[in-house]
Amino acid sequence: IDLVILNLPFHDDNDIEFIKVKDVHDCFIVGKNYKHLINKKINLKDLKNYPLVFQAPGSTTRRFLDEYAKQNGISFTPDLNLAGYSLVLEFTKCGFGIGYATEEYTQEEFESEKLYKLDVHPELPKRSIGIAYSKRNIPSFCTKKLIEIILNNSNIS
Repeated sequence: IDLVILNLPFHDDNDIEFIKVKDVHDCFIVGKNYKHLINKKINLKDLKNYPLVFQAPGSTTRRFLDEYAKQNGISFTPDLNLAGYSLVLEFTKCGFGIGYATEEYTQEEFESEKLYKLDVHPELPKRSIGIAYSKRNIPSFCTKKLIEIILNNSNIS
């Protein structure tokens, strides 16, 4: 493997080089069954009063959420721990509860009104996606060129 595109932060590894590519924003989402919540400001701790649909523990996304919740004195116990991001979106659309997703990857569902973003306070901090590659191996010309193309088209925000 020449490089990996991944969610940051990632556990530091002295043998891996990380390059930040783009900032992303996580959010809590609901389907039509919980649409009545979208016009309310919801405190982070009050989310525990609803069924929660999250990625399984161990994923970078879930670790980020759990750490943020812990910093705010909260511990979530989701009703559903799902293996992948797309499953969280699908189960949330079907009305199983409040999901946790990355806003930038969910725009199509927001535009089609299949999913809705909740106004949760305190606001979640941004995080990043990036590239990782081994420091031990010299990247090939193609790998360097791909990284250059990604960085030139990422519009880091």
